[in-house]
Amino acid sequence: MKELTKYLLPFIKVLIIPYILIMLVFVIPIEFYLTNPGGLTEVEDLIEIDYNEDKEIKGTISTTYIMYIQRPTIFQFIIGNFSPYTNIGILTTSYTNTESNQIGYLDKETSVNAAIIVAYEKAAETNPEIVIDSYIRVLVYGKATYLDHYDDIAFGDEFVKVIGDDDYVITDISEIGTYTVNEEEYEWFFLDEDLNEYSVFLSKDEAAGLFGVTLKTYYFVNQETTYPSYTEANSNIGGPSGGLLQTLSIYNMLVDEDLTHGLKIAGTGTIGYDGSVGYIGGVEQKVVTAYYNNVDIFFMPNLDDEYIYDNYQLALQACEEHHIDPEGWLIPVATLQDALDYLEGLGNE
Repeated sequence: MKELTKYLLPFIKVLIIPYILIMLVFVIPIEFYLTNPGGLTEVEDLIEIDYNEDKEIKGTISTTYIMYIQRPTIFQFIIGNFSPYTNIGILTTSYTNTESNQIGYLDKETSVNAAIIVAYEKAAETNPEIVIDSYIRVLVYGKATYLDHYDDIAFGDEFVKVIGDDDYVITDISEIGTYTVNEEEYEWFFLDEDLNEYSVFLSKDEAAGLFGVTLKTYYFVNQETTYPSYTEANSNIGGPSGGLLQTLSIYNMLVDEDLTHGLKIAGTGTIGYDGSVGYIGGVEQKVVTAYYNNVDIFFMPNLDDEYIYDNYQLALQACEEHHIDPEGWLIPVATLQDALDYLEGLGNE
């Protein structure tokens, strides 16, 4: 055995270096991110409304997704450098890939609820038969590295209350700073994804002066008292950037006329509860995705022409860089009403 080991040792030494190099290049992640063009997802494949079942929708309304790689391998990083459509950046988040996926799923879930609420409210303006009912939830959206009980609090857990100074029960998150001054730590109550209540004691970070948990207020649809009913399919595409197009498609399912006019409609942009459209990331990759998928209309957030990072201005820059003519299909919008006005105007041409 010793003679065999002595005989094989030089070969092992020779092979170990390529093995380590392969591990470094193909397996070990690095602190960068890559974004690439992706594809389109028809909203009707995600959400089905039990209404206007005899209505014929001749065109399509789709959200746009991009391919996002967080912490690529060195091999993926090198390949990305050869593509003119790949955007490469240094990763600044401390969240793990799993945590980022959880945030993306939360964004998608809350975005779909917002889209349904806004679309139903808009359709109900002219059709009293449509009823939308919603309720508020305050959810965990962010966690700082200094957060006590970091692993015990999950993204999407629902905030219930904090026992503040002099045993004051805080249920309004705007009061947390006012009534958490005197003690070193405070008891926080949350509901997990199974609606089981739990509590943890959290203290403020000395440097930041904060507890380290970010809470956001969301509206969710009460399906029992909402009409018409709807069903939502599972999707592994996360993020809130499909909000505008989801709202447009749901609205189109609720009204009598077909706003698509037989066209292939896509776009991007978050949707606010007031119908406002918000900025998104990955503008360049989404423009390229739309162009090579031959869309007829692509809606892009345009909130401030003077802002250097305005989505529409970035989209125009992307078109120029990739020799794409934006005329006639790249449409700037700031609100849902802007998009509706544009589509309704097509019917008058």
